[in-house]
Amino acid sequence: MIYVYSESMDCAFHFAAEEYVMETLRPAAPALMLWRTDRTVMLGANQVAELEADLAYARANGVAVVRRSSGGGAIYTDPGVLLYTIILPFTERTDAKAVVADYLAVPAIKALGRMGVSASLEGRNDILVSGKKICGIAQYIRHGYLCSHGSLLFDADLAELARVLTVSGEKIVSKALRSVRSRVTNIAEYLPRAADGGKLGESAADGGGIGESARGVAASDKVSANRGAGHDRPDIRAFMEILHESWDEEFGLTGYDFTSNDLVAIEKLREEKYASDAWTFGRAPRYSYRDAKRFPGGGVEVFADVKGGVVESVKITGDFLALRPVADLEEKLAGTPFRAEALAAAVTGEDVADALGSITKDELLSVFPYDRILERGMGFP
Repeated sequence: MIYVYSESMDCAFHFAAEEYVMETLRPAAPALMLWRTDRTVMLGANQVAELEADLAYARANGVAVVRRSSGGGAIYTDPGVLLYTIILPFTERTDAKAVVADYLAVPAIKALGRMGVSASLEGRNDILVSGKKICGIAQYIRHGYLCSHGSLLFDADLAELARVLTVSGEKIVSKALRSVRSRVTNIAEYLPRAADGGKLGESAADGGGIGESARGVAASDKVSANRGAGHDRPDIRAFMEILHESWDEEFGLTGYDFTSNDLVAIEKLREEKYASDAWTFGRAPRYSYRDAKRFPGGGVEVFADVKGGVVESVKITGDFLALRPVADLEEKLAGTPFRAEALAAAVTGEDVADALGSITKDELLSVFPYDRILERGMGFP
């Protein structure tokens, strides 16, 4: 496995770096990136920015808003969050779920175990501690590669997270179905207390029972003893070292530093795409009608511009975990008569699975409001 590390705290840079690795470097072996950001809201690829975050608050308080290429819901990261990316060649035989477990979840869970924190992979690619989310994982496919990335909440500002990811109830009711806000917690709250005189293996959060190995306490002490603030946080760096060791033991790591030419190309992609307003805020759709539903695989919202009974254009948004761009599915639905059988014939279950993850074809079609479109007099050919 190739290990790529960057000191940059700019989220847009790292999303550009991911795409550059897939499109240009094209490694034969899996590549690992460990990284951090300044205070940032990360939007899922298929979300409407104004419905997921308080943009006015973000602007006034210096919180960056960036859109990633993977699906899922909006998250908040800051210097107290450790992010990681695994990029590997993708073929039709590649099991994306197995990649999450083997390459992302297992090494991270083992590293946490060494610190005395018991974690598990559950739900929609989430890592939980005591039933609370400490890490969400999303994936996408581009250029023959699968990119999987996660965010480990080590010591994030959860009050800021709750504040910036909150929008008005009026917007939620009148415009869209927002992401489900999971109960989240910080890893730091579950580190065993030993250095401060607490009982061996005792958790600051629940009083104990999360691990008593000498190595685990030593790892926990290494992190806890270095708690600090700001970008150059020794506690985060210690946590990063423990994660690095875990991946090294599982796969063996070979270092790679971006060259000056790499950095020029990454910065160009950053400026043209991931740091641009057109990419970040350009999902606001034109529509004559909309509807939204939530399913086990995530929320789906359809914005349809229907004229003369024909879908002229359609936008599909939500926090579903897509692997491929939803635009491909939208293009297949455009120009289709707005009738159940016509829309069903325009797409296959495979089309829907690629673009919407575990959302089924029948679930997608159930979001289209045929009866209410007819009531509005838009008509059918």
